[in-house]
Formats: sequence, C-alpha cells, structure tokens
Amino acid sequence: MKRRTAIWIGIVAALVLLGAVVQIFRICRAEDDARCDALQAEEVYQEGRRLLQAGDYDGAQQLFSSLISYKDTAALLAACNWQEELALEDTAKLMDALHGFQTLGHQSACQDAVEKISERLFTQAEDLSAAFKLEEACAIWEELGSFESSTLLLQRGRRALDWAAAPEEQRLLIPANRYLSKSLENVYVCEQAYFVVPENCSSETRFFIYYPGGRDEEMSVDYLLYYMMNPSPNTLAVFMRKNGLDYMRDKTCQAIDLLDKAAAECGIFAREIVVAGSSLGAYPAMHSVVYAYEEYGIRTDCVLSLDAGSDWLETELLLDESECRKAAEVGTEFYLFESPWVGMNREGIRLMVNTGNKVTMVGCTFDDHVRISLDAMGMGVVDWAVGNRAQPCNPEIYSFTRLLPDVE
Repeated sequence: MKRRTAIWIGIVAALVLLGAVVQIFRICRAEDDARCDALQAEEVYQEGRRLLQAGDYDGAQQLFSSLISYKDTAALLAACNWQEELALEDTAKLMDALHGFQTLGHQSACQDAVEKISERLFTQAEDLSAAFKLEEACAIWEELGSFESSTLLLQRGRRALDWAAAPEEQRLLIPANRYLSKSLENVYVCEQAYFVVPENCSSETRFFIYYPGGRDEEMSVDYLLYYMMNPSPNTLAVFMRKNGLDYMRDKTCQAIDLLDKAAAECGIFAREIVVAGSSLGAYPAMHSVVYAYEEYGIRTDCVLSLDAGSDWLETELLLDESECRKAAEVGTEFYLFESPWVGMNREGIRLMVNTGNKVTMVGCTFDDHVRISLDAMGMGVVDWAVGNRAQPCNPEIYSFTRLLPDVE
C-alpha cells in the first residue's frame, strides 16, 4: 500500500514538474515573441522617422499607422498630416505636429515644417488673445517657447489673467478712481496716469499711450481735456502724467503695465499700440518702440512726435543707430509734427530714415509749440493715427512729406 502511494505521489510530482516546464517554455516563447515584435516595431518606427525627416509624409504615415500607441507615434502621425491641419487650423493637432517635428532633429524638411506650423499657431494665439481667450493663447505661447515673442507674450498673458481676476480694491478702473466724475463718464486716474476707457470694449478696441512734455514734469490736464473734446472711439487711451525722460526704458515698462492692467479689467489684450509724445515727451515716445518690443513683445504701429523739444538738438536723447535699426524691424511709422519755419537738426531724422524707418514730416500751419500738441489731441489726429492712415488728416492745417533715404 505504501509503495503504491509513493508511486502515485511520484507521478503527480512528475506531472507538476512537467506542467511547470511547459509553462516556463511558453513564457519564454512569449517573451521571445514579444522581443521579436518589439524589435520589428522599433525597426518600423525608426524607418517611419527616417521617411518623415526626408519629407516623405505619405510613406511615414503608412508605417506609423501600423504602430498606433507605440512611443510618440501619435505626434508623428500628426506631423505627417501637418499640411492638412494647417488648412483646417486644428490647433490641438498642429501642436501635436509641432511636437513631433521638434523630436526629429534639424533636417531642412523638419525645420521648414516647424517654422510654418509655428507661424500659424502664433497667429492663432494672437487671435485668441484679441478675443481675451488668454488661457488658450497662453497654452500655445508656452508650446512655442522661444519662437518670436512667445515667451514675453506668455508672461503678459498670465499677468493679465491675474489682473482680470483681482478683487475690486486692487483694480484701477473703479468708481473711487473716477476723474471729474460729474462731467466725464469714462476717465480714471491713478498716481502715474489718466485712463480714457471706451464704453464697450471688444477685440476691435485700439490702444494709445501719451507721454507729456517737460523734464519729467507733471502733465497739464489741458492735453487730456482737449482729447476728451474729440476722443478716438473704441480706443483705450493712457495719458502718462510724467514722461520719464531720464529713465525711458523703465517708464515704457510702467506705461505698458498700466495699459495691460486696465485692458485686462476691460476684458481686452493689446498686441499693437500707437504712441504720442509732446515736446521732450517725443523722445520717450520714440524710444518706447524698442523697449516695448524687447520687454513685452508688443508692436508700436505708429509714433506721433509732436514738436520734439529743442528742435532735435539734444542728441543724447535721440535713437542711436542700433535702436533705429530695431525700430525699423518693428515696422513702426513715425510722424514728426513740426512747425515748417523752425530750423531743425536733421541728423537724427536722417539716421532714422537711412536705417530703414518710415518717417513722415508733418508741417503744422500754426507756429506755436503748445498748440501743435493741443491741435493733435483735439482735432482727431489720434483717431487717424490708431485707425486708417491711408489719407493725410486735416490737410487744411497739415502738410505731409514722406522722407526718402539718401541716395549714394
């Protein structure tokens, strides 16, 4: 009996051992098959990357379609279809495609696609920010990284979101800050500036900053009040109370921060501004073109220089050659409102023109230093500047002469 039991135990043990051996064999076989499949998938993946790098999008798509969820295949598939996504303007797929191309290296076909996708996404972010869809715009700017001014715009967008959500006691445009509330419905004041706010802000709202004259002296409110007699419709205007003549970069930053904060409270976002400066304030206005773009990624479309102080003789206040070239890259148009009878130093103006800037001399009929600025503020010149400048404004008192570079 004991012998028979021992035999059965031996048989069972042998069967268990055999089952274990078979199972181990199956596992090893499965692992071998998995390794084989992985090797094949990696070969297909690498071949697809090679075709994509070479610009063979159809061939790469066929290979990647067989891998589905392998590694970053989804982004690479989007990269294969990037031209179609450009036409469809599918933001999410364009961002996937951009990510796919960025992982491929620096081949010319990849870099060309990255450039075109980035340009389209950058434009989409601009459109979104104009509609104050800043979270979506910021997501694109973050993905674009160092492309053009994306990093600066991302910082501005995030600050604007914070300002838009700030409690009332931290806001600029509140009843307690109304200026001449009994006679002006939409003007506010703070320590650094006056704000003229349109009744209904939208993506079509324009933006204007004014720098007063003097050597960083308090602005006479006459300029604000003349503007209020004929304000530019649908324009958020910021009148700086001092011009920051000795600290122009910092003053530009202060002006843009105030503009951004007021704009955020109105549910709008500035991508382009018009700037004016009277007398010595013309110099900070011109320098602000460079500083606004370098510090904030914001483009100045037009500068109104209203009878620049000392007839342009204060050369230390002029744009140097490097700054002139940067202003030309921004594409700003300069309109120099000056009395035609005043003898002016032309060297600073000539440098601007010869470095590629668009400069127009605007002769003013009335030979009065203060009146030149007051006329500009009160006779629709600001609205002309922020709007369509295709035709000269008020030809009965202004003559326009576009300056051309010297011919060697």
